[in-house]
Amino acid sequence: MKGRSLILPFLALALLACPSEPAEPVDPPAPGPYLGRHAHTLLRGSSDNAEAIKVVPGQKRAVLLSSKARKLTLLDVLDDKLQVAREKSLFESDSTESELTNLEVSASGTWAVLTRTLIETDNAGAQTACGGELVFVDVTDSDAFGTVLKQLEVGPMPDSVDISDDDTLVASANERDGPDAWGKCEVPGAEASVSIVKLEDGPASAVELHRVKMIDSTTGPREPEAVVFSKDGDLVAVTLQDSHEVALLSVSALALKANPTSDDVKIVELPPNALGAKPWPDGIARFEDAQGAERFAIAGEWNDTLIVIDREGEVLANAELSPNDLPDSLPRVVDPGSPLFSPDTIAPFVYGGRSYLAVSPRAPGA
Repeated sequence: MKGRSLILPFLALALLACPSEPAEPVDPPAPGPYLGRHAHTLLRGSSDNAEAIKVVPGQKRAVLLSSKARKLTLLDVLDDKLQVAREKSLFESDSTESELTNLEVSASGTWAVLTRTLIETDNAGAQTACGGELVFVDVTDSDAFGTVLKQLEVGPMPDSVDISDDDTLVASANERDGPDAWGKCEVPGAEASVSIVKLEDGPASAVELHRVKMIDSTTGPREPEAVVFSKDGDLVAVTLQDSHEVALLSVSALALKANPTSDDVKIVELPPNALGAKPWPDGIARFEDAQGAERFAIAGEWNDTLIVIDREGEVLANAELSPNDLPDSLPRVVDPGSPLFSPDTIAPFVYGGRSYLAVSPRAPGA
């Protein structure tokens, strides 16, 4: 969820004025605030369950992941539309409810890592075990697109993954998604965790360095939802949705722990909104503020907030989405017990020297 990642299922284009050429050279005006328009929607089959999309660094391409179809799609990002370049279905012989839930593309743009949930059943169809793995795949524009390079077991039901800027570390949020947290896994006893994976020599060399067990809190089950690396690759920030928290893990500090748990990392309880409703933090993204300081932005989802913290976990902002912030034409939930917008995924980008956050409010589909 770095600045190079766009996790919104549509293409936004800047609207820029085009002045005539001046008689004499002049300094160009500074760009105004970013303005965008909806340019194109790429329709996919209802059975595909298009889940996540990430830009390929340095290219006008993106990789789309369809969770239930277990399919990868390479897209060309054109001026006014998205166009399918290649597709590859994975694990076609798997007849279970296992899914590919998220992805991240490497800085090299040659490979990606996917999160895969694994659900085992007996002959009667009852669930017997829940697991998870990371799947490393080729994403080059070639016949090798979608080729599996490595499969690595991690904690059960992973739901998010990130790659360090230098492509040497991977972190996954292994949600567990168990029955005590209203999840898809019906088997009790699974442990939520965060995996730290080392890549000594590319994706084929991936090994799990640490699996940090999340011990449930008094505020709720600690279910890791989304994960992001700091710029230096030593800090990992993870949203814990059901306990209304964020975990901050130091990779170097974990090296000193034999069997690390959430007791060995920093846990930050996130603040409620003005009405006292707690956040159910979902997406998290790294960005730099105007002074160049590293910050983490968090989508509060259920309480309609956007929260900003620093590397130490100090809350710097707790902004609420208001009906005045979005056009009246956008749908919203009118149930008094539900959020109006439910901000879900979040991605940073820079335009005209300014940092912006792109947020997908789940309820309006915007």
